[in-house]
Amino acid sequence: MFLKTLTTVSVFFISCSILVQKSGMVFQEDFEASSVQEMLLNWDDSDNTGKMIFTSDVPEGSKGKQSLMMTYTPGSDNGGYLYKTLPEGYDTLYARFYVKFITSYSKVHHFVKMGGNNPPSKWPLGNAGVKPKGDDRFITGIEPIGDAWSWDFYTYWMNMRGYADPNYFWGNTFNPDPPLKVEQGKWICVDFMMKMNDPVDALNGEQAFWINGRKVIHLGQGFPNGHWVWDRFYPAPDSTAFEGFQWRNTDVLKLNFFWLSYYMTDGIPGQIDKVLFDDVMVATEYIGPFK
Repeated sequence: MFLKTLTTVSVFFISCSILVQKSGMVFQEDFEASSVQEMLLNWDDSDNTGKMIFTSDVPEGSKGKQSLMMTYTPGSDNGGYLYKTLPEGYDTLYARFYVKFITSYSKVHHFVKMGGNNPPSKWPLGNAGVKPKGDDRFITGIEPIGDAWSWDFYTYWMNMRGYADPNYFWGNTFNPDPPLKVEQGKWICVDFMMKMNDPVDALNGEQAFWINGRKVIHLGQGFPNGHWVWDRFYPAPDSTAFEGFQWRNTDVLKLNFFWLSYYMTDGIPGQIDKVLFDDVMVATEYIGPFK
């Protein structure tokens, strides 16, 4: 009887191991903890957690009963964030999260990000406006860009373009064509991917994002065709091929953080913005919407 039970237990754990291996899961957060304080144990750093609450509003198809609300109160805070270090480091990662914008009085300054720091950091690092050197960092954010609220990337890497001045660097954008508006008041499934250049002197790095399972833009060496206007890339079939990404010039630098950020700066006092997040996953394979 003991051997039979042991065999059953062994099979169970082997099956779980195979499942984990197949899914390529690296990190998961479903916001089903009993409290925000308990949920924070799953993360390495956070901000404005006193205004984070759980709600019963969840995406259709979710197996959970809770989502996380972050709030931006102009004059009081800048929204909030949750930050996770992935110290093992990866050459390719996919991140999936569900988001619902409850209100949109103010444009979002910065949103959900993924990238790498050398050495890995357990908290977000600054360096806005500074071009990476190739051995120190890279970062990309999937964002509702500007007043138009259109999905795009906001990206820093060693070969990024400057704006008007060779020493003036802000995140590069890639302007999907046609632009995809951010829908308000409904759950949206967002996936995005980063793939490191290998070897480190190559330009074969990639990034892509999907909205509700539809690929909106995929950038890599030789695709898509387009052209640069200062720090903005515009896809266009009759233009030259995109050069690709050299994210790094050393293989010590890898993908090693995920940053669930809701960073706001230009609101009007009294106009409080709220956003919901749920079913966050980071994996080595594409995840996609619930099936």
